[in-house]
Amino acid sequence: MPNPTEKEKPKKQGLLKYLDNTIGDDGLRTDVKITLTNETAFKIIGVSVISTAMSAFTFFIIRKLFTPKT
Repeated sequence: MPNPTEKEKPKKQGLLKYLDNTIGDDGLRTDVKITLTNETAFKIIGVSVISTAMSAFTFFIIRKLFTPKT
């Protein structure tokens, strides 16, 4: 049975969960395993592709706005 204090604590999600798993009471833990799942890999790749496309789009828009018209 879980301790009553464990039930009262809100479950941490996202970055806070990873930070708690990485930083313990004694300091930085060195035995941390990071698992890269297919879902996480696809998210990383998707964000990279979208950010590259948005960067190129922004570059062309700014270049078109500031080039002299002949």
